[in-house]
Amino acid sequence: MQPNRRIPTRRGGFTLIEVMVCIVILSIAISGFTGSLVAALGMNRVQRETVLARQAAQEMLETMQGRTFSEVFAAFNGSNADDGALVGAAVGCDFAVPGLEAIDGDADGLAGEVLFPDAGNGPLWLAEDEVDAALGLPADLNGDGAIDNANHAADYRLLPVRVRVEWRSSTGERHLDLETFLCQR
Repeated sequence: MQPNRRIPTRRGGFTLIEVMVCIVILSIAISGFTGSLVAALGMNRVQRETVLARQAAQEMLETMQGRTFSEVFAAFNGSNADDGALVGAAVGCDFAVPGLEAIDGDADGLAGEVLFPDAGNGPLWLAEDEVDAALGLPADLNGDGAIDNANHAADYRLLPVRVRVEWRSSTGERHLDLETFLCQR
């Protein structure tokens, strides 16, 4: 007779070390997924804000195009000194953008602004000689064949305009500029 030998059998299940390793791996995977989800939500918010800014800027350009061309500069510049001859009310250069907060330190608290080239001479000035590649300047705004340093607020035939929206976002300060030339139709 042979001696009774016990054949060792392996017990089923996991050891404590195996369970801990699985928990660590699972924790790393979950934190990576959570980080990606948070980043995606942040990008979605920034995209929504950018869409709001673009829509507001485009609406302002459409509002400008709806005015009599010869009055656009006076109605949308930063001064009311030239508003007396306007048929409609002056709008001014600043406008609110629903859903967006103006950046910290903005004097009027409005996120939107209409800008014309003034070459540093102030809001009643329309300059041909300002250098601004995004606006296509310098350019002959009154059609006389020359680019000079005179004020063309009263005789423009082309009107370069920049509509800027600056807002405080969850990711910091952001801005959007739309530039175009308006012309008489």
